Amino acid sequence: MTSQDIQKPGQDAPHFTREWLLSALRYVRGDFAAALSGEAADDERARSRMRTARALGLDVVAPSVLSAIDEAVERISALQWPGGLEVRYLALLGALREIAEVSTATMPRGPEYAELSDLARVLSAAELAAASGFRRRTAERFRGLYVIVDPDLTNDRDPVWVARQALEGGATALQLRVKGRDKGDWAELAEELARTCEGHGAALVVNDHPDVAVAAGAHGVHLGQHDLPLAAARRTLRPWQIAGTSNALVTEAQEALDQGADYIAVGRMFHTGSKADTRAAGPETLREVRGLIPSGGPPLLAIGGITTENVGEVAAAGADCICVIAAVTQAENPREAAERLLSAFRAARPASS
Repeated sequence: MTSQDIQKPGQDAPHFTREWLLSALRYVRGDFAAALSGEAADDERARSRMRTARALGLDVVAPSVLSAIDEAVERISALQWPGGLEVRYLALLGALREIAEVSTATMPRGPEYAELSDLARVLSAAELAAASGFRRRTAERFRGLYVIVDPDLTNDRDPVWVARQALEGGATALQLRVKGRDKGDWAELAEELARTCEGHGAALVVNDHPDVAVAAGAHGVHLGQHDLPLAAARRTLRPWQIAGTSNALVTEAQEALDQGADYIAVGRMFHTGSKADTRAAGPETLREVRGLIPSGGPPLLAIGGITTENVGEVAAAGADCICVIAAVTQAENPREAAERLLSAFRAARPASS
């Protein structure tokens, strides 16, 4: 794959992976069904296929193969296949793994079928490697300014409008945070924000709820210390969706790093009125966590009470990104507030960053 093959956010690629794969599966199914057929074939080509299938011994394994193909078709048909070649190829790997796993489960036992279980393992490893690389590139959007959009903290303004203002002001990532409401009441908002972020080349993560992240087509989920464990959230997320974590202690950040979090957020840095139950961490904790993250590791975010007046402290402590709520979403002019914060953060970052 060349750099020209990689689609920009929001672009749809002329790539019909699912349709091609399903068509191929159904074609192969026809060969195995022919091996079992006791009826006279309609033409010489069909009779030839039947004779060949039986000569190869396909009639022996056909019942298991047909069952495997039928289940694979059902699973593949239900997969989400978002736009962009990278994600579509990643989805194709997942689909092929599904076929291999189903085949392994339904085939007769014996050394002659060992290659199927090996194939499933190889495809699983390939899928994980591809997904990890894709998530790393998504996580690069969490360098700079990351804004949390809470519908209750927009001064009664449309949260989508506030989000657009933040993005136009330079934010490259947003988080949708909704507390105390049923998911169905804000699922549509999540979908609209996902589309808005795609249109700006930015990332959207959903706070707390990986299922909403999947349903809305968001880029991932943000997890606090009392939310689902990261490994559990991954079982709900699509392989290409990221998971970032909030951490107030160095030990929490180390655990998140060990578990493969796609970004590490440390906070709160300073006093904030946006969330009363957050624990203090401060720039010193941020500096310690900076020392844990290896070169090329996930982005390090600072969150909580950050303003243009104190942003220099978190920049000096090694933050790759600042995360704010009220400083942008409750500002009279969110776009200008975002521009000022981002400019102050970039100006305060060490020259080597």
